[in-house]
Amino acid sequence: MGSRNTSVLFFAAIALFLFLHFPSQTEATIPTELVSKVCPQTEIRSYEICVKSLMANPKSLMVTSAKAVAENALDRARRETTATSCFFAALLKRKDINPASKAALESCSSLFKQSVTFISLDGLSGGTASLDLHSALDKATECKSELSAAHVSIKSVTDKLEEWGNFYSIASEAVYAVENPEH
Repeated sequence: MGSRNTSVLFFAAIALFLFLHFPSQTEATIPTELVSKVCPQTEIRSYEICVKSLMANPKSLMVTSAKAVAENALDRARRETTATSCFFAALLKRKDINPASKAALESCSSLFKQSVTFISLDGLSGGTASLDLHSALDKATECKSELSAAHVSIKSVTDKLEEWGNFYSIASEAVYAVENPEH
């Protein structure tokens, strides 16, 4: 019976140690060097939004290098690009969408679907991630042009494109910080 109590006490001590020493999301920070390189440079309106976005990814709280944060930022940008494509596809299924807007919305869904292929970790390893991200940005810009030409004015579309732009901007600057460490 004594060895069983010792085992339970041992595991309880380990669990308590991990609980007390594992940083919570509010205590954890991403490498300051990357935050100082990425967040002031982004096109996002505020430094706080940039930091909050980086901190929202649990993987970012465990990284030890700028490259790892850039990989996480690329992953989030890729997921947001997929979500944006799905957002446009879902809009097309709504009955209250103006038929004249459908062609532009279909194009945007397709353009963002194509953009997903540009945003990958392979580019970060090969040194082409910033070019790949710019290709994705070109597709987003094409989408905005088509929406404008079709006179599509839907607040949720504007909000979604702004949200995508935030993820793009963070990923772009994180990649730039990795690809150009001397800056």
